Amino acid sequence: MKERQTALILIGCAILLAVGSYLLLSDSSEETPVNTAAIKQSVAEPKKQPVQAPDWVNEGQKVAPDYTPATAAPVDTTPPPAVKPAKKQPQTIEISEDAVVTFSFVESLADYVLHRFVPSNLNGKPATLVSAVSLNKHFGRELDGFTVSENDIRASRKAVLDYAFTPTMLKTLYSLYSEGFVVLLTDTAATDERQYIEGKTQTMRTLTNAEIAVMLRLNSRRIERMATVFRAMGQNKSLTEMAGKYLRAAKAVERANGQMQVALADEKNTKQAGARLKSAILQRQQVKEELLLQLKKVCSSCPEAELFYLSQWAYRRVLNTPDSKLKTFTVAADILDDLAKKFVTKAKELE
Repeated sequence: MKERQTALILIGCAILLAVGSYLLLSDSSEETPVNTAAIKQSVAEPKKQPVQAPDWVNEGQKVAPDYTPATAAPVDTTPPPAVKPAKKQPQTIEISEDAVVTFSFVESLADYVLHRFVPSNLNGKPATLVSAVSLNKHFGRELDGFTVSENDIRASRKAVLDYAFTPTMLKTLYSLYSEGFVVLLTDTAATDERQYIEGKTQTMRTLTNAEIAVMLRLNSRRIERMATVFRAMGQNKSLTEMAGKYLRAAKAVERANGQMQVALADEKNTKQAGARLKSAILQRQQVKEELLLQLKKVCSSCPEAELFYLSQWAYRRVLNTPDSKLKTFTVAADILDDLAKKFVTKAKELE
C-alpha cells in the first residue's frame, strides 16, 4: 500500500516539473525583440583644442638636485696640475782636450758670446756686442782656459800665442773644439738663465730657439768680417808693413813730444821742438789714413777702430817671423769662414 502511494507522489512531481519547464520556455519565445537602432544617440565631435608645447619648453626643466653622495668616501675635485714640457737636456759629446788650450777656453768663449748678446736693444732690435777688440782684451787679460806657468801676464800671453797661433795648431784645436763649441753655445743659451738686456731693463731668463738663431746669424757676420781681414793680411804683406810703419810713426811722435817737454823746461829751442812734434803728428796721421784706406777696400762694413786694432795685432804676430806667420792668418781665415757656416747651419735647424 505504501509503495503505491510513493509511486503516485513521484509521478505527480514529475508532471509538475514538466509543466513548469513548458511555461518558462513559452514566456522567453514571446518576449519583444530589442530595437538597437532606437537606443543609438548622436555623438557630438569633441571641441578641438589649440596645440600647445609642453610646459618644460617655456618654463625649462626643473630637476631637483640630488645631494646624495655616490660613495661614503670624500672625492677630490681639485684639477690636476698642468703638465710642464720636459726641459731640454744638454747634448753630450766626447771631446779630447788639449793640454794648453783646454776645454775651459771653449766654455769661457761661449759665456763671452752669450754675455754680449742683446735680445732687444733700445731700438727694439737684437744685437751682438762681440768684436775682435773686446775678444782679444777678454782673453788677453784673464787667459781663461789656458794652462800657463809664468806669473807674468805678458809672458804668459806670448807663450800661449806662440803655441797656438801656428797653421798646424790652429787646425788641431779647431778639429777638437769646433763641434763642441757650437753645441755648448746653443745648449747653454737654451737651458741656463742669465741677465739679458731688453730695452732699458734686464731680464733673467733663457733664450728661445728663434733668439738663439738670431744670435748665431749676427755673430756669423762678425766672424766672416774677421775672416775677410785675416785673409787679406795673409795674402797682402803690405798691410802688415803699413801697420809697422804706423807704429814707427807713433814712436817718432813720442820722441818729438819728449824733446818738446825738455825745450819747455829749458825755455829754449821751443819753436824748433814744436815744429818737430807737429810734423811727427801729421806723419803719423797720414800713415794711419793710408792704412785704413787699404783695409776699407778689404772690408767696407768693418768699423775703422776694429780694422786699425786688427792691423796692429797682426803686425805684432809677424814681427820676427813674417813669412811663416802670414800663412797662419790664411789658415785662421779658412777656420773662421767654416765656423761662420756652422753657425748659419745651426741657425737654420732652430728656425
